[in-house]
Amino acid sequence: MLRWITQHAEYQSFFQPHHYLRTAHFFAPVIRSEEGFSLGITISKKIGNAVCRNRLRRRIKSWFRERELYPAAKLNLVAKSGAGQLSWQDLCSELEQIIAGLS
Repeated sequence: MLRWITQHAEYQSFFQPHHYLRTAHFFAPVIRSEEGFSLGITISKKIGNAVCRNRLRRRIKSWFRERELYPAAKLNLVAKSGAGQLSWQDLCSELEQIIAGLS
């Protein structure tokens, strides 16, 4: 089951992750977890204006909602420069790479 990370204290736990996953437009610290899959999304103002950041956040959430099988881990998905301009297909392929790296 997918759980969204919303609390600041949970985000602070990513300062000491077990490992990192990287793609061209995303950086993701990962913490092993026995509680199931948890996802946090971090998008800074460097990505673009509020419209661009919110569109990217909605697309990421939509992609993760469509999936059903997740490994037991906590993941903080951090967008890097250029992520706001990705097409839907490119975004999907990068998110697939991140999920494949969790396995």
